[in-house]
Amino acid sequence: MTKISEWVYEGTELAWLQERLGRAEPGPGHLVSELVPSGFEAYVRIFHRFEATDGSGRSLRWRARAETAGVAFHAELSHWSLRDHGDSNPGGPLWLTEAGALDDHSRQALARVLAGVAGDQAVWFAYDLAALCWGEEEPLVRRSPLAHLEAVREAVADRVGTSGPEFWWPQDRSWVVTSDYDLVSTYVGCSAETAEQLLEDEVLEALPVTPRTRVDWYADHVTPPHGTR
Repeated sequence: MTKISEWVYEGTELAWLQERLGRAEPGPGHLVSELVPSGFEAYVRIFHRFEATDGSGRSLRWRARAETAGVAFHAELSHWSLRDHGDSNPGGPLWLTEAGALDDHSRQALARVLAGVAGDQAVWFAYDLAALCWGEEEPLVRRSPLAHLEAVREAVADRVGTSGPEFWWPQDRSWVVTSDYDLVSTYVGCSAETAEQLLEDEVLEALPVTPRTRVDWYADHVTPPHGTR
């Protein structure tokens, strides 16, 4: 996870959220608490599906990839632990998962579940690191009904690409979704009841996490190459 802060959040719609991010003490890697604000009853990791590069529209879940790789499926599982398992199958497709954006099926399922919580509230959709990387002068934030999520993504694609939104939350701040620009999973802070709905949804592949759960590429202790984080 890249950490870049070259602008001031004070006075922006992201100020409240940034004030509740961080970690209690230094340590290896990065934690959920650096992505999702403190104060929620429950936290959930949603895995971005692996998708075939052959145009077939096929997808694979992380659990299936983990079984093939012979590794445990757990809350800190890194995609680095799954590389080279099935990707080099002669004649077969590559299986890739996208950083910074949920796959279409998972994003729509997440929005469906959260719509039942948010009701008709306005929802904020924010681009932070993506906006910085694309040359914006401040975070890009849009306010819209949750039902217009895909329209918002399409409207800002020429300014921040097709990732994200990085953060989205309703007016009452009862939940926050974070799809970090560098990561291949999305994290949600919410109530225990909402977390249960996410974990039980048949479309979503999700596991419970805590603010202290690691989220970086080497979270499950794969040794990083020299000079990387």
